[in-house]
Amino acid sequence: MIERPRVSIVIPVYNGANYLREAIDSALVQTYSNVEILVVNDGSDDGGRTEEIALSYGERIRYIKKENGGVASALNVGIRNMKGEYFSWLSHDDVYYPDKIEKEVEAVLQCGDSARIVQCEYDFHDEASGMDTPTDFYKCYSIEQLTNSVFSLLQMQIHACGALIHKSHFERVGIFDEKRRYTQDIEMWFRLLRGQRSLWVSERLYMVRVHPEADSKRLYEKWNRENAKLYYEMIQNMPDEELAAMYGTSETALCRVIGLIRSREGYEEAEALEKRLRNCLHKKHSDKDENVPDFREHLRGLCEGTDKEIVIFGAGQYGRRLLFDLMWRKTEVSCFMDNDVRKQGTQVDGIVCRSIRELKGRRKEILVIIAQRTCAEALRQM
Repeated sequence: MIERPRVSIVIPVYNGANYLREAIDSALVQTYSNVEILVVNDGSDDGGRTEEIALSYGERIRYIKKENGGVASALNVGIRNMKGEYFSWLSHDDVYYPDKIEKEVEAVLQCGDSARIVQCEYDFHDEASGMDTPTDFYKCYSIEQLTNSVFSLLQMQIHACGALIHKSHFERVGIFDEKRRYTQDIEMWFRLLRGQRSLWVSERLYMVRVHPEADSKRLYEKWNRENAKLYYEMIQNMPDEELAAMYGTSETALCRVIGLIRSREGYEEAEALEKRLRNCLHKKHSDKDENVPDFREHLRGLCEGTDKEIVIFGAGQYGRRLLFDLMWRKTEVSCFMDNDVRKQGTQVDGIVCRSIRELKGRRKEILVIIAQRTCAEALRQM
């Protein structure tokens, strides 16, 4: 009989009385029985409400209280105190589905390599609208791509709570960088995944809660700035050959990451990477127009052989990344289209943003490219 390894679920929390109970409950009902749950209170100052919730579970969890030091420090306390062979991070405002740990452990045991890192699909749950948006990355990319080194990180597909990590990796690359207040997860995944071949579970195994109190929302400008700088540092640390191994060409990788950094307002970093992109093209004695005719023919094929104006549905980070990609293919974008009334009538990266109502009468003249997490709602509206 195959031994069932213990998994340590670490829940870092700071002033988390609003969602903590739901997170702990989701960890307790896992169908995989050999788990321990560590709740690390990172110096909450909410009058004891977070601590009261944690203590109410008694011996069903291990509770650790520490002075405030940030998420990375709380995670590191959990790692140092875990008794399991595997580490799984659960944010206090997210939720595991009951078979999350079981499915990931099963994937490791079946592959025969106990140290393989596991990734999976997940759901975004928007608190304001109540809408759930599933990820189906395996439908857009091959498993070969998704599990190749840091591809999923550069594509912003891996999420903190989706990974199952063998404890040996912390000996290999170290623990979380406590100097990073907003991007400790991204920097850690870079060290963990680089040069590794991971496993991908093509099932949604947990829920990411999107709400105004999340750091990426509440501290948006600081999070954006640190995020852009980190992605720049990561990509500059990777030679062209390494990028090409994931994306087919280093130019494709650079183009994707530059679009991401621009969407994070990292214009100086993006400009520096654009120089590297131009140098890559120059070294190959190639011009960036090389594949443009084929790309334009592909667009014409989508439009039954006619030329149509291109409209990007979504003026957020996905739309801005797509805009940069199209610019480098010398493909003009007519405008953005977005449901956010605050964006309508304004310019996003020099391109005007309009409402769906404004463009409804021009359906036969435009090709709409949807740049959002899911296409379903956009398709319904159109």
